[in-house]
Amino acid sequence: MNNPHEVVMPLTKENQRDRILKAVKERVKESDERERIRIISNIIGDHRDRDLVDIIAQIEQDDGWSTALKYLLKARNQKYSSPMTIGKNETNLEELKYREVVFGLLSCTGLEPVPVDTTTLLEELDSERSMIDASRVLVRKLENLAVDQIKRGDTLFFDFSENISISQETVNLLQHSRSRTIQGISIEQDGDTVNINNLWHCEYGRLALAKLGIKDTLIDSGTLDRVLSVIQEPINATNDTTASSNDEDTHSRPSNMEYRKLLTQIIHQDINGLSLLASRHSLPTLNTLLDEASSQYKNSTTTVDFKKILQCINAHIAVRALDSVIVLEKTSHMKNPRIATLAILAIGNFYHESAAAILVDKLCSNKNREIKETTAQSIETLYKRCPEADYVISSRLDGVCTNRGKLVKLQRHLRKGRNLYY
Repeated sequence: MNNPHEVVMPLTKENQRDRILKAVKERVKESDERERIRIISNIIGDHRDRDLVDIIAQIEQDDGWSTALKYLLKARNQKYSSPMTIGKNETNLEELKYREVVFGLLSCTGLEPVPVDTTTLLEELDSERSMIDASRVLVRKLENLAVDQIKRGDTLFFDFSENISISQETVNLLQHSRSRTIQGISIEQDGDTVNINNLWHCEYGRLALAKLGIKDTLIDSGTLDRVLSVIQEPINATNDTTASSNDEDTHSRPSNMEYRKLLTQIIHQDINGLSLLASRHSLPTLNTLLDEASSQYKNSTTTVDFKKILQCINAHIAVRALDSVIVLEKTSHMKNPRIATLAILAIGNFYHESAAAILVDKLCSNKNREIKETTAQSIETLYKRCPEADYVISSRLDGVCTNRGKLVKLQRHLRKGRNLYY
């Protein structure tokens, strides 16, 4: 009989990544074109950025960059396997998620708002010799396009904070342009009603409004004070109705039509629309909506409020950005088990060691049977596509774990059923 207190020997992170690379090689060799495209679509849909690098690099090594690019292009219009919490088997690969993941693959994170179609940009890279060469060419092209766009005052949704490929000169240009825009803004105020349309169309204003959970374009003066305290820039409020008129330069932004659609959905807090695009830029709005829905449910527990929470959680899963894990962890601590278990299951769809650590800690410390069973189920979901999860479990077993026997048994079960992660 197995001892539940038996120590399971840990594997290092390096061994696990080596194992997944070996799995990639085997899977790529065994797969035909249709299967490879399906695998790539699932990886992009899951936002498994490291796995995408691995599989594209392996296809490039075996068959050349042109073939890898062809599969990447064909994946754009595919469906991917939906998490069980979504309630359907497959989901269409979301437009902005595809763009943002592929831009990340090619070292172009933050340059997505340039007004050129993703397919057009990728097709121009077919003659390059490698993914490294393609990345260099694309970064240079996109940065030049971005500079022209920024000089016209169109700075919405650009984010160079995590991209070392962007020149410091371009980073400085973006900062100066945004500061100049916010300092020159005027908004219309009629008594206690303020029209903030112009604020939504400049990046510093958009970020502040989204962070505060502001909806639509009309607010009262008290809310304006809150907004200004976040922006920390003087804004000219006037009764001149031309201040909020449909100025062509301002309201044709962003010039990228998909990001203009995203802005409209953020302004109106359209959860379904945000889910369909699945851009990381929707997170501040989704965070606010989930917090509000959770607070409301504490007071009412109506079916309508529960559906709103479910809708918000599914939107976070659609976007699949790691920052969502923090928000979902907070929701998983709610006393109502119906909501807590939803959040726990959702975390299992973020295939990263940070999500694994949250779930493993919860399994180790929680006494509620339903929560423990749901957490184990969520860990199993995550484990299948996150090899680092095994290391997380082993590391946790080296410390204090109230439910140690259950975690040892779970790890043993997971190791027996390990697949190729794809």
